[in-house]
Amino acid sequence: MLKIYQIISNLFVPLIIVNIFIRIFRKKEDKVRFVERFGKPTVKKNNEKKILWIHAASIGEFKSSDLIIDRYHKVFHILVTTTTKSSADYIKEFYRNKVVHQYIPFDVSIWCSKFLNFWKPNLILWIESDIWPNMLNNIREKDINCLYLNARISPSSFKKWKNAKNFYKNSLKNFNKIFAQSIDDKKRIHELTNLQIDYIGNLKLAKNKLSSATNREHSNIIVIASTHSNEEIEIIKSIKKTIRKFNLKIYVAPRHPERINRIKQELNKEGFSISLESTKDIEENNIVIIDSFGKLDQYFKISDLVILGGSFLENIGGHNPIEPACYGCVVISGKYVDNWTNIYEDMVKADSCIIVNTFKEIDIKMRDLLNNNIEIKKIQKHALEFSKGPFFEKEQLFKDIEVYIN
Repeated sequence: MLKIYQIISNLFVPLIIVNIFIRIFRKKEDKVRFVERFGKPTVKKNNEKKILWIHAASIGEFKSSDLIIDRYHKVFHILVTTTTKSSADYIKEFYRNKVVHQYIPFDVSIWCSKFLNFWKPNLILWIESDIWPNMLNNIREKDINCLYLNARISPSSFKKWKNAKNFYKNSLKNFNKIFAQSIDDKKRIHELTNLQIDYIGNLKLAKNKLSSATNREHSNIIVIASTHSNEEIEIIKSIKKTIRKFNLKIYVAPRHPERINRIKQELNKEGFSISLESTKDIEENNIVIIDSFGKLDQYFKISDLVILGGSFLENIGGHNPIEPACYGCVVISGKYVDNWTNIYEDMVKADSCIIVNTFKEIDIKMRDLLNNNIEIKKIQKHALEFSKGPFFEKEQLFKDIEVYIN
């Protein structure tokens, strides 16, 4: 089946090239660095140190590698690849002195081989990313050690891969070691592949900042975070009367910043005046859109409640609830949290988050909480306590990295 995939990927090369230039025209692709998509480097390589290549699909996955970068950026030359422009911008702003960033090439054998021949990584950490069969096959043929970290497979993907079990198994056999993101992921991947799958916790929860935020007074500040396609519009429509009744300050942080103009237009139609965080006029309006990277933590610190997106639509899987919980925020999430099932189940048992089934239910829960200071304080306290739990065995990971890179 790999041979068929290789033939198909080669046939798609003209379409890939056309699509790249369409994306450049729409400003979704870097007009200077697009050549990296074809395996051509745009920076010089440091030949004095061993190269640790970290691949992560986008910002969320990359941020989980922070503890690895902190530990090894002075020891190894760290190459980071991602697929999105927003992740490249984020890395440039916050990690430019620690790592070198390149876009991973499209999964065409000749481009993958060109990339690997130039960089010659000593070890690859593939973090919670899609399976790229041609790249992984090239890695194996060049005998490069590669660890798969935070491996996951959603229930829907599990059902699809059942029809191509051998292809999935053969792709995963290219990894020296596979670490599952959760116990459920470990079971699903093992059932598909019958390979040895390890579990040392969720890498995204390996490093949390703790806060004494529960000591703050009520701020009536609500953060709507990591939203996808129209989630923030539906959320705000459902809590429209509550915003005005309690004079709430709403900060909206969409997952993909390119949607900001459309969000602003839609919210204007609902009768709200909108500020952008970058314009510094945030005191004027009830709703502020956070339009810059790396700012969520500072808003979690002052927020009473966080409505976490990516969980009200199917096939996204939810986002990390521990990030706001470690600042003592009440977390409200939708029911579609396949990527974080075990964490949410434990948080619900610990009375440290709230799961709702509909947008309308958000408003009901919010009103109950805003009218009950004791209940808010209780859930905030439980959330903060839960966030302090041990979620990842980082020393085990460091041990494996050092064994394989040496």
